[in-house]
Amino acid sequence: MAENIKEALEYSVELAERAGKVIQVGDKQYYNANQFDLLEVNPRKIAPKLQLCTLDSLIDYLKSDNDAISASKKIIVVESPKDVTVYDQVDWEYGRRPQLVSVVAYSPDIRLNQWNSQEQFNIMLQSAFIDEDDRQVVLEFASALKVENGADIVDNGINQTTTVKSGVASLAKATAPNPVTLRPYRTFTEVAQPSSQFVLRINKDAELALFEADGGKWKLEAIKNIADYLKAGLEDQDNITILA
Repeated sequence: MAENIKEALEYSVELAERAGKVIQVGDKQYYNANQFDLLEVNPRKIAPKLQLCTLDSLIDYLKSDNDAISASKKIIVVESPKDVTVYDQVDWEYGRRPQLVSVVAYSPDIRLNQWNSQEQFNIMLQSAFIDEDDRQVVLEFASALKVENGADIVDNGINQTTTVKSGVASLAKATAPNPVTLRPYRTFTEVAQPSSQFVLRINKDAELALFEADGGKWKLEAIKNIADYLKAGLEDQDNITILA
């Protein structure tokens, strides 16, 4: 009982102290936390941003005009091959640009630039790469690879020659294809997956790795593909600007 009375008194004192620190400015109230910092008592609230995972769902939402989307200018920024954000106009009073929608692509986990066992490598090639360009050549080489104790990997810095199975019981030497052109799933599925070059490498444990060799050029191509797709889907929305 005494504890409850104590808490009530402390709360009353706090309210009394705060009462003298509330300042009315026009139709807004500010709490004077200290003489140098005014905090608005009831600041304007911003709804949490909408989370989506496909470009089509974004187009459908913006065309539906839910939440009065067409009432003001909007900016769509293609942040990366996997991220798109919709921003509202700048709120100059609060010095911020509200984020309305965030779209993040679902894409498979692709182990690039790191070593993989033969089984991991083969599964990755078949499940996370489009069956075009050099995929079949790399898959056949990786499936036939055989590195045992005493086997040699001849490496000239560009190509590697190692032992592969050439028949039921026979072995032969083969040179790893390099560089190879592949199309992994690395961006939204609604747009074309960019092709890019990779360096295929093998280590003494028969592990394989694909190292990116296009300097990140594929990212610019993917971002452009996304922007073009959104511009085509939203060409009748005059209040929306798309930036890539």
